Amino acid sequence: GAVAAAREVERALAVRDEARGLLAALRPAEAAVPEPGAGREHVREAHAALRALAPRIADPELRAELLAACDLLTAPQTGGGPALAPRELDVLTWVATGATNAAVADRLGLRPETVKGYLSAAMRKLGAHTRGEAVTAARRAGVLP
Repeated sequence: GAVAAAREVERALAVRDEARGLLAALRPAEAAVPEPGAGREHVREAHAALRALAPRIADPELRAELLAACDLLTAPQTGGGPALAPRELDVLTWVATGATNAAVADRLGLRPETVKGYLSAAMRKLGAHTRGEAVTAARRAGVLP
C-alpha cells in the first residue's frame, strides 16, 4: 500500500539524485584536471558508473536519456565497430577501469561466471585474446571512451 509506494518514491529519488550527481561530474567547466591524463580516466570512470546506474532506473525515458549521455562520452561510430550487447559493454566498461571479474560482478549485480561469459563474448567479437587487448580494441572502435 502506501508504505510500499513511499519506498518506491524514495528509491526513485535516490537514483535520480545519483544520476544527477554523475551527470554533473561530466560537465567540463566544473571538472578540474589535476594532471595530464587524469581527466580522461575520470571520464572513463564516470562512463562506467553511468552505465551501471542505467538498469536501475525504472523510467524508460530517463534511462534512455542516461544511456544517450553515455554515448556522448564515446567516439562517434564509423560503422565498422563490433556490435557488443549492452551487458558485454557494461562488463567491458568496468574492466577498462581495472576492475576484476569479481568487482565487476559485485558492481553490476551479476555472478562472476556470468561476467566471465560476457567478457569472453566481447573479446571474441573484438578479436582480442586478453582483457587489455579487448579494452584497446573497444576504444579504437569507439565503443569505450
